[in-house]
Amino acid sequence: MCPGQGSQHPQMFVHLANEPEALPILEIASRFLDTDVRHLHLSEKVVDLNSNRVAQLLITAHCLAVRAVLGEKFGEIFVGYSVGEIAAIACAGCVDDETAFALVEERVRCMDNACRNGGVPQGMLAVVGMLVDEVAAAASEIGVAVAIINGRDHVVVGGPAERVEQLAETLLEQGVRTVRLPVRVASHTPFIKDAGTEFEAVVRAIQWRSPHGIVLSGIDGRQIRSLEDAAIALSQQLWRTLNFARCVEIAAEHGATCALEIGPGNRLARLTSEILPKLQVRAYEDFRSAEGLRQWLNRTAG
Repeated sequence: MCPGQGSQHPQMFVHLANEPEALPILEIASRFLDTDVRHLHLSEKVVDLNSNRVAQLLITAHCLAVRAVLGEKFGEIFVGYSVGEIAAIACAGCVDDETAFALVEERVRCMDNACRNGGVPQGMLAVVGMLVDEVAAAASEIGVAVAIINGRDHVVVGGPAERVEQLAETLLEQGVRTVRLPVRVASHTPFIKDAGTEFEAVVRAIQWRSPHGIVLSGIDGRQIRSLEDAAIALSQQLWRTLNFARCVEIAAEHGATCALEIGPGNRLARLTSEILPKLQVRAYEDFRSAEGLRQWLNRTAG
């Protein structure tokens, strides 16, 4: 499982920097960001980790670096969350690493253009403990949209920042828990629909290889098998609601016996455990070393 932005942090490459297989990926990321990501936590250069571009490139670098360390024999089903869908298709062998980073760069450009053309600051908000339909109704009334469904009562909404803040205050008065996300674009909502059309043309121009596993679209869990599938899925997920809960359920239907989050943090691992409590789920950062992770995978996945 490849996460989206929000879980990046300064220490995210501390252990990966010591893994020889990860270094080529980290070098690519360092070139794109013009800073040595291996020493992100020690850098004197000011890096805005919450900027759309920096966050998405860092998340992609972490996912691809962990995948390189583990090798191709691990992983039969690939699920990406937001920008993580690009990492997912790369992990499945559909595109090379350079192409994955270039796609992220273009994705950011399209999103930022659409956000700027919207004319007002945008934001996102997680709502916990309120059913999806109830959140959707409250969001619609205020003028924001459901962006991601993480569970039956765990939803992310996005839209103009002022309206997002208004929704947060309204729900707080009702005793509903909300969390403001460090994201400055209303991803996965119609507020950046223009980004989809622009990015679709970018995806159609890439070199594509058939996946060596099952890749699930974040919108509805359908399989991405071809460049045509990828062009539609990766462009539409920019402005359509993602349903991570459905993706995880479909992964289980395909026979998943365990799940591993390969980005920084453990947000997807926690969500997956809530959705499928019987599935064995871990995150890369649960382990002190890549060897410990390999041992768990060998025991769990067989």
